Amino acid sequence: MDSIWSENVVPSASHFAVAVYFAFAFFAARFLLDRFVFRRLAIWLLGYGATHNMNEAKKGKIGKFTESMWKLAYYATVEYCALKATYHQPWFYDTKQYFRGWPNQELQPSII
Repeated sequence: MDSIWSENVVPSASHFAVAVYFAFAFFAARFLLDRFVFRRLAIWLLGYGATHNMNEAKKGKIGKFTESMWKLAYYATVEYCALKATYHQPWFYDTKQYFRGWPNQELQPSII
């Protein structure tokens, strides 16, 4: 998982198309996960599976639970991507390499 800046290419129309497809896929994933995974998990974990009468308090707890599941999914995804991007760096396991050359470290060259 290299940085997007390492390829040194100019954005094209296909990059915009990928962004649009990602936006629509995100809305579909949000709907499907919320409807079929997070709400059912909330009802099961909160113990509301046998009752068919949902009052406002139970609906509120289910809503809070699903939003917390979205936060967990977001932060877990961000943490995974951060660890995957830094895993192959030489300083990932050896912290002495992280501070090599400090405070006169070289700056990464700018693309612009």
